[in-house]
Amino acid sequence: MSTEQRITTLEEVSQLLIAASRGLNRSVQRLEAFAALSERRREEYERQGEEYERQREENERRREENERQREEYQRQRDEEMRELADAVRQSDEAVQALLAFVPVTQAEIVRLDNRIDSIEGA
Repeated sequence: MSTEQRITTLEEVSQLLIAASRGLNRSVQRLEAFAALSERRREEYERQGEEYERQREENERRREENERQREEYQRQRDEEMRELADAVRQSDEAVQALLAFVPVTQAEIVRLDNRIDSIEGA
């Protein structure tokens, strides 16, 4: 092989190496761009995951607060029903006690009416 052929071959090999190097550089740049995109997506997914978790915790807190309020309402309602039942019972007892005096009051009215009649008739 002559020197000229060797130089030509070396130039061809150099051109191939330069083309391969440029192709490798493009591939590395694409890989870096893909890695950056993947990192941004990962960060976004993490942020969304954190937001979903925060919302889930907030919903759980609201559910627990609603449950606590429902239980408090039920407790107050039960207490008011007991108080109302006691008031109705006391009112019934008072009415029954008053009704017990009706015959006595009627007898007293009749007695007073008779006495008035006897005084007026005398």
